[in-house]
Amino acid sequence: MSCSGESGYYQLGSSEDVDRNNVCDIIPSPQRKDAIDQENGSNSSTETPARNSKGLTILSTSIFIAGEMAGSGVLALPRAIADSGWIGLALIVYFCINAGFGGTKLGECWSILEERYPEYRKPVRNPYATIAYKAVGKWGSRLISGCIQFTLFGAGTVYLLLSSQILRELLEHLVPKIGFCIWFLVIAMLLCPAMWLGTPKDFRIVGIGALLTTAFACVLIFVQIVLDGFNKSVPAIHEVHGFDKFFLAFGTILFSFGGASTFPTIQNDMIRKEKFSVSILIGFSVILILYLPVAAAGYFVYGEAVDTNIVLTVTESTLITVANVLLAVHLVLAFLIIINPVCQELEEFFKVPHHFHWKRCLVRTGMICVMIFIGESIPRFGKILSLVGGSTITLLTFVLPSYFYMRLCDQERQEDWPDRNIPFYIRVYLWELIIIGLVGGSASTYSAILAIFGPHSFTKPCYLQ
Repeated sequence: MSCSGESGYYQLGSSEDVDRNNVCDIIPSPQRKDAIDQENGSNSSTETPARNSKGLTILSTSIFIAGEMAGSGVLALPRAIADSGWIGLALIVYFCINAGFGGTKLGECWSILEERYPEYRKPVRNPYATIAYKAVGKWGSRLISGCIQFTLFGAGTVYLLLSSQILRELLEHLVPKIGFCIWFLVIAMLLCPAMWLGTPKDFRIVGIGALLTTAFACVLIFVQIVLDGFNKSVPAIHEVHGFDKFFLAFGTILFSFGGASTFPTIQNDMIRKEKFSVSILIGFSVILILYLPVAAAGYFVYGEAVDTNIVLTVTESTLITVANVLLAVHLVLAFLIIINPVCQELEEFFKVPHHFHWKRCLVRTGMICVMIFIGESIPRFGKILSLVGGSTITLLTFVLPSYFYMRLCDQERQEDWPDRNIPFYIRVYLWELIIIGLVGGSASTYSAILAIFGPHSFTKPCYLQ
C-alpha cells in the first residue's frame, strides 16, 4: 500500500487495512477527494482531474455488470429448466451466488496486485491475464488469454445470432425474402464501426441501455407467459431427460452467469476499485431478479413445448413485439461490452496505441470478420451457448478466480506486503467451487460437443444453403 502525492493516486487495501492503518483513507489527496465527492453527487472543487471524472462509479459499474450478463441467458433459461427439471431453478440461484462470490475474489486479486506492485496502479489492458501471471506464472496468463478469446468470441457470436433471429421475426412480414443468414451479416457489418470505441468508460451509456432494455423485455415476456398460462386448457407436460440433456442445460445456466472475463476490465475503469465487490453484489442481485421469474414461468406454463428461445414460444402479441425490439437493442449494446476485453487483449499483442488509431480499426474489423465466419458456419445459438458455458466460462467464473486468489494469498510475504489470510471455511468453499466447476463443466462440454458434431445434429452452414 502506498500514497503518491505527485500522481494523485491513493491505493486502498482491504477493509481490514482501512480500519487498522490506512492513513490514505483518513487523509485523502485533493484529487481522490474530488473523485469521491463526484461519486457521492457533490463536488468540493471547481476542477476535477479528467481521469477521475471519466471513471466508473459503484452504481455505473453495477449497471455494466448486469447489462453485460443479462440478455441471451434469460432467453434460453426456460428450455434449460425443461431439460434439467425443477432442480434447474435451484441451480440458477446456486450458480448466481457462486458466480458472484467468484467475481468478488477476482476483484480482490486485482486489489492484491495493486497493493504489491505499483506499476499496476494505472489502467491495464489485460488485467485478468496479469492476475494469472502473478498468481501462477506465464502458463496461467496464456491460459486466461485463450479462455477469454474463446469465451467472448463465442458469446459475441451468440449475441449476433440472437439479434439476427429476433430481427428476422420482427421484419419477416416486410421483407420475407431476407433470411436469417443475411440478417446476421447485416447486423455484424453495422456494429463494426461501434466496436472501434476504446474502453467501457468511453461508452457507459451502453451499459445503462443494455440493462434497461433487458429489464423491460423480461417484464413484458413474463406478463405474456402468465397470460398464456391463464388461457391454456391443457396442463404443461414435463418429461425426465437423460444426462446429456441435463448437462447441456447445465452449460446454458453457467453461460447465463458468465461475465467474469470482463470483470477485471470493468474494475480497471472504476474510480474506487476497492468497492468492486459492492458493484458485484448489486449487479448479481438484479440479474437473479430478472432470471428467476421468466425461467420458472416458462417451465411451468409450457413444459416440454418451450423453445430454445423463449420468445419463439410465447403467443405473438404487442407485448412480445415490443419485447423483441428491446431485446434486439439489448443484444447489440451488450455485444459492444463483452467484445471489448478481447479487443484490448489483441491490441496489446499487436502493440496498438492506446488512443484512437487506424490499427485499432483494423484489428477490431478483423475480429468481426472471424465472428461472421463462425456464426455463418454454426447458425444455432443454443449449441454454441452450451459449449462456451460448460468450458471456458466455467473456468473463468468458478475455477480460476478461486484458485488464483488462494495462490496470491499463499505467496511468500514480502516486507512491504499487507497480510492476506484466508479463513478455513472460505478456503473449503473455494475448493468446492473448483471441484464442482471442473466436474460439471467437463460433463457439460462433452455433451455440447456431441450436440454440435453428432451424426444426427449437424446443421448446414449458411454459405452451403
